[in-house]
Amino acid sequence: MRQWRRWLSGAILAGFVLAIATHRAELGAALREIGGLSAGWIAVLVAFGVAGIVSEGVYASSVTPELTVGRGILVQQAATASNNTVIGSGPVATGLRIAMLRSWSVSDTSIAITVVALNVLSAYKLWIVALLMALLGLGGAAEGVVDPRIFLAIAAVAVVVLTASTALWWTLLHRPMVVAWLAARVQALWNRVRGRWPRLPDVDLPAVVEHARAEAHLLARAHGGRILLTSLVDQLIGIARLLAVVRAFGIDAGTLSTSQLLIAYGLVRLAAALTPVPGGIGVTEVGLAALLTRFGGPESTVLAAVITYRTLTFALPIVTGGLCFAIWRRQRRRAVLATVPGDDHHRAHRGDTCERPDGGALPVLVRHAGELHDNDRRGDRP
Repeated sequence: MRQWRRWLSGAILAGFVLAIATHRAELGAALREIGGLSAGWIAVLVAFGVAGIVSEGVYASSVTPELTVGRGILVQQAATASNNTVIGSGPVATGLRIAMLRSWSVSDTSIAITVVALNVLSAYKLWIVALLMALLGLGGAAEGVVDPRIFLAIAAVAVVVLTASTALWWTLLHRPMVVAWLAARVQALWNRVRGRWPRLPDVDLPAVVEHARAEAHLLARAHGGRILLTSLVDQLIGIARLLAVVRAFGIDAGTLSTSQLLIAYGLVRLAAALTPVPGGIGVTEVGLAALLTRFGGPESTVLAAVITYRTLTFALPIVTGGLCFAIWRRQRRRAVLATVPGDDHHRAHRGDTCERPDGGALPVLVRHAGELHDNDRRGDRP
């Protein structure tokens, strides 16, 4: 696993070095165009960056009602930073999300529902945008640039995925008898496995699954409208961000239409989602630059727009995510230290030692922050 990650990291780095070496003139012209952006457009793009951060926090707090918007921002930004920096980051980002939610006393059932719901909603947004993009392509917006058969295939896959997913999740939420039957089958299989490995935990899967199903059903009924609305707003901000960046560099609708920008956005997003590179790095930059140039955009201006767009969607979340992770770690340490009574609390800040019951000495921070220590040893950091 580590070996292929090293190879992929090396390939990405080599690709960027080669791209920079072979396009130095174009990069220089693009950087000059970026430096020439007006203060008004810079303010607009900064506003879109801030709006994206806030909308993700509101979206996270709607999926997990126990969270405030502030904590939603912390967890979303930290998870996004993990996705943008770690190859094969899905499990890492999920583990980080779980650790953060547990530290805020969110129940295990709510955490499980949150993880599943966010992945399901992400898949829905991906394929809905892909379907919209395919329909625009079939309507002739990408004529002479992209083969219509590609749009037809994408539309067919999107319809199948969206229809099957909707039927599956509606059944799981509204048909408890079907869920109970499936859980009983899985329980029987689990019992056979435990027969060979008795050390595995004895879990009442039907009861656990039914509890999770009931909680998910209640969440959908109580907050379903808000979840869909915040998800839609978050997606629209993502699309509008690309439109604003392109228009900021003077590429008007006569050169690159809104339909063409949506097609480029949808194709690149789909391609990035299907590759194991962190944050779609390389795929997004090359794909956007190639498509927008083939649609008629000036090469240096398109390159400037792509660099700016990726600064907002790739580089900025790494910075904000790192800050959010640091804030969470500090808050968690303070919460643990708050449980240290009296003089031990002050000695903990000084790094002093205290006496263990057996007479030995143990650093106060380790003695009273066992949870932090254990989590770090298990790799509970991105």
